[in-house]
Amino acid sequence: MINPDNKTNLLKEVKLTKYVNLIENNPCHIATVNQDNAPNLSVASDIKVLDDETILISNNEMIHTPDNILLNDNVVLTSFNDKWAGVRLTGKASYQTGGGYFDLCNKFFKNEKTTPKGVMIVKVKQVEGIA
Repeated sequence: MINPDNKTNLLKEVKLTKYVNLIENNPCHIATVNQDNAPNLSVASDIKVLDDETILISNNEMIHTPDNILLNDNVVLTSFNDKWAGVRLTGKASYQTGGGYFDLCNKFFKNEKTTPKGVMIVKVKQVEGIA
């Protein structure tokens, strides 16, 4: 048994707005795979919950993640607070370097230290609460 304490709870509805503070105020880990099915893990901190199913993530320094998303749009995201309570989000991602979502990303995250190279848009299909 992988999780003997049963501390992961699959939530019946995707309601990201309930987790805005957790997702937007903590680093988010983003898992993808490359063309050889090798895993890749990135960390992002410029994240915005747009609605109950959509997350916008700024690409400031990711190297492999954009290419991986173009090959395989399945992603897993995790975010935890300092008490190790968190969420595991599964969904489909797209990547853009222009257009409306990119403009929105620049509105939220462009500043004197950060200029987004692109934006990842994640449509979340499943949410698991992790205690």
